[in-house]
Amino acid sequence: MRGPISKVCECCKQGFTCGQYGCWCAKVEVGEQQMAWIEKSFHDCLCPLCLQRVVKGELGPAPVADPE
Repeated sequence: MRGPISKVCECCKQGFTCGQYGCWCAKVEVGEQQMAWIEKSFHDCLCPLCLQRVVKGELGPAPVADPE
């Protein structure tokens, strides 16, 4: 299956477009612990707003700071 499809975010229940291969979400930097939480908590994709909330630590585990 190729091309954008309509999905409903499992977290907030809002509709959004998934680009599948080359989707917008591939450009979002999600930490390993955050990705593990998403995979454990949901069966499908999150919308852009909810994914950004995860990245910011507003949803799920807090982001891990890069060691300097």
